[in-house]
Amino acid sequence: MGAENELVELYDGLSVLYSSLPEETELEWKRAVKSVLYDGELLAEEASCYGEQQNKRNHKKRKEYVRRYGDGSRITDFLAITVAEPRPQDRQYVPSGAVIPVAPESGEVLPVHVSTNEVDRAISLLAEFPAEPAADRPGDGVDVLLDPARVRRARENTGQGSGGDAVTVLFVSDTHLGYENRAVTGRGKTVSWISEVSSTEAFTRIVTIAIEQDVEAVIHTGDIVDHEVDQETLDSAAARLELLSKVGIPVYCIIGSHDRDSYAPQHTNSENGIAWLQQQVRKGTLVELSTSPTPVAGGPLDAYGIPAGNTGIDDVAKFKPLGWKPSDIQFGSSSPEPNVLCLHDGVTPYRDRSTADIDLDQLLSRSGVSFDCVLIGDEHRPKDDDFDNGYSFQARDGTPVLYTGPAIRISEPYRDHESFVTELTFAADGVSTTQHSV
Repeated sequence: MGAENELVELYDGLSVLYSSLPEETELEWKRAVKSVLYDGELLAEEASCYGEQQNKRNHKKRKEYVRRYGDGSRITDFLAITVAEPRPQDRQYVPSGAVIPVAPESGEVLPVHVSTNEVDRAISLLAEFPAEPAADRPGDGVDVLLDPARVRRARENTGQGSGGDAVTVLFVSDTHLGYENRAVTGRGKTVSWISEVSSTEAFTRIVTIAIEQDVEAVIHTGDIVDHEVDQETLDSAAARLELLSKVGIPVYCIIGSHDRDSYAPQHTNSENGIAWLQQQVRKGTLVELSTSPTPVAGGPLDAYGIPAGNTGIDDVAKFKPLGWKPSDIQFGSSSPEPNVLCLHDGVTPYRDRSTADIDLDQLLSRSGVSFDCVLIGDEHRPKDDDFDNGYSFQARDGTPVLYTGPAIRISEPYRDHESFVTELTFAADGVSTTQHSV
């Protein structure tokens, strides 16, 4: 175990905190610290406690680190995390000379004695620590440490919810990984400039944009892969998703019709795209959205999704999509925070009701959820080829409906126009957009 091991230092520092908690401190604060250290009811569903991670992700024993950077019983020289003396009112509970971890975003030392009035603030501070601190071995790609619903409530009660900081995500659609293979496989229509198209370069550029803009998450509204995709393209995309995971930018998605078709490729050099997507979900580099709310990057934004044909990643092998209608959909209960719905089907108001697969007004009126925005995939051109006004609409009830178009130039209107992705900022006064060329 080398220097600057964040995991072992957090484990050691929080262990001092936990052992110092007085009997009269708020019970939920004890549960929160215990959950992070040793597992418990406030740990996020897929997260692992620091104790378990310490055993699995560090090569050597904690005692060797303590011997090198401490006094044999606890660490005294912290290299990877910021620590501080306890608050004056907490010093009576903490061993002499011991220090306590400092929340990385707010810069506040974690409290020891916590009253009922202070517990929301304390939980908000604890939630600032990483779900998978840097260690000798990589983690599973989990990015949420404490139960997202409890953290959201804590932040609301301390003025850190939707009325405070804005939430920024990168809206991406129709990356069609492997599209350029159409020139070889002969499957599917192609643009005359297909030799200029590189889905791998476009995907890499999207990841760069997400990191440079420091977004909190990426949301992909389908057709992640094309119907014929090769292993080299998939390997490159997997590496890019791993990079996003390492820098703490989760990727949420639904699948489109081409994703679904990739389950049964016809060319000898093509791979099962659905199997690859399932693998990414298992690894945690992709999170599939559903009709139940998914907290985006731990909240406050919640995302819902309906895949093309209402057929999810694990359902593709089970049955062919039969189509769906608004009455088939039951959304899970929403929070008071911003909510976004993602779709990949031909819907109004982009299409006329006579040609749309889904009447969005009917879906929204039946949803029981107040959506702040609807994000649409599938369409490969702005409405009426209008690059100024053809990407944003309003449903009948006033809900903003946004497209971002394909992330690669795969339709005639893009002959002389760049493709782009859209940065969305959800704030108290609504949703704002910024386009970034791919």
